[in-house]
Amino acid sequence: MEDKANLREKIILGILVLLLISGGVWRAVHHSAPGPEIFQAGHAGHGAGEEANEAAEPEMITVHLVGAVNNPGVYQLPLGSRVYELLEKGSGFSDDADQEAINQARPLLDGEQIYIHRIGETAVPMTVSGSAGGKININRASAAELTVLPGIGDVRANQIVAYREEHGYFNSLDQIMDVSGIGESTFNNIADQITIY
Repeated sequence: MEDKANLREKIILGILVLLLISGGVWRAVHHSAPGPEIFQAGHAGHGAGEEANEAAEPEMITVHLVGAVNNPGVYQLPLGSRVYELLEKGSGFSDDADQEAINQARPLLDGEQIYIHRIGETAVPMTVSGSAGGKININRASAAELTVLPGIGDVRANQIVAYREEHGYFNSLDQIMDVSGIGESTFNNIADQITIY
């Protein structure tokens, strides 16, 4: 009888030891197992880090800064940059700059020239006014200046200005056809008389 009790105790003790060992092994395996791999939308598998680095590099534009600035020159900035950011690159206004003559919040266009006027300067360079090299700058011209174009009356000119104010500057000449009432034939008549720079 005593042997049976000892055997039963040994069996129970063996089961408890086995459970403790199993629990310890399970816990060790569970904690050392790698966690689930996390994927971000748009990235799959190997090389995702390289794609993220490429996406992080912004598209650049090149702009020429001239006039009353400390360091005039050609600068590269990320697409979507504003005039004030270009001025920072050019070390700011010179002492004789007319700081109120330019909209520093205006977005920049690739390939354009920004001219900073001097105080009292009355001559407006062609690249800053509504026309450049005899062409009408559809990104800067007033409604009155736009009416010089064939087929563009007061209504269309005001629509061009309103479109520009709502959507920002034109990025290409043919984008003017997005303005209501300006079709391909009108565009063909004015294409050689307009510019976006």
